[in-house]
Amino acid sequence: MKWEELTSRDIESIDKDNTVVILPVGSIEVHGPHLPLGTDTIMVYHVVLEAARREGAIVLPPLYYAYVPENRHFPGTISLKTQTFLNLLEDILDEVSRHGFKKLLIVNGHGGNRRPLRLFIRMMLERGKRVQVYILADPLALVRDVIDRIRETKVYEHACEIETSIVMFLKPSLVKMERVRGEAELGRRKVDEHVETMVDWQGYAVMGYVGDPTKASEEKGKEIVEHWIKEMARIIRVIKEDTMYEKLLSEYYSQVFNPKL
Repeated sequence: MKWEELTSRDIESIDKDNTVVILPVGSIEVHGPHLPLGTDTIMVYHVVLEAARREGAIVLPPLYYAYVPENRHFPGTISLKTQTFLNLLEDILDEVSRHGFKKLLIVNGHGGNRRPLRLFIRMMLERGKRVQVYILADPLALVRDVIDRIRETKVYEHACEIETSIVMFLKPSLVKMERVRGEAELGRRKVDEHVETMVDWQGYAVMGYVGDPTKASEEKGKEIVEHWIKEMARIIRVIKEDTMYEKLLSEYYSQVFNPKL
């Protein structure tokens, strides 16, 4: 299941046409004073591994290094340049494709990766890649209904009640709740609802976290993670069974790169 734990002969003998390869992508960035820098990666990697065990998929080593320019002013954050991040993803995709695999699922665990990931999938289309790339860009989209049902706080998004609950369940020894006094102080989110700037996040999450992590609990984390794994397994199953992507991609490329005169 883990790419790095397979042998070369294992890779050679796997059914490439019907195997989904998954790349978990997280971040190394500030998560308040109480959560580890690798929170996003720790969470998404656990969920992907458990879902892959249920559905039979191969999981690549997770990417901790990703796109986090908005939090570089906090100690410990490591961010790749946009092009470096995109190049890294493309190199991994090309290598997976070189071995004959046809389906790559990128599962994102960090909100800041959403924009470059959505750009990446368009770039791969532009470059005529034959690998069927699937992207889950929104980290918690699969369990939004569960979160809305169990959360006590109005504000959640980063190192909040929800992420703190998940880490409490997965890695309780890494959570330092004694460092949190209560709800985070927040600044202005946007200059206007419809206008974006380079410093929207910096002006909003001034303490490196949002919401009130003191409302977190291991029980909430367990419920979220269990539903998350179930939904991730469903996504893997859907991708395994998808036959339309390859057909549409071939038809599109035949018209774009070999147009009829």
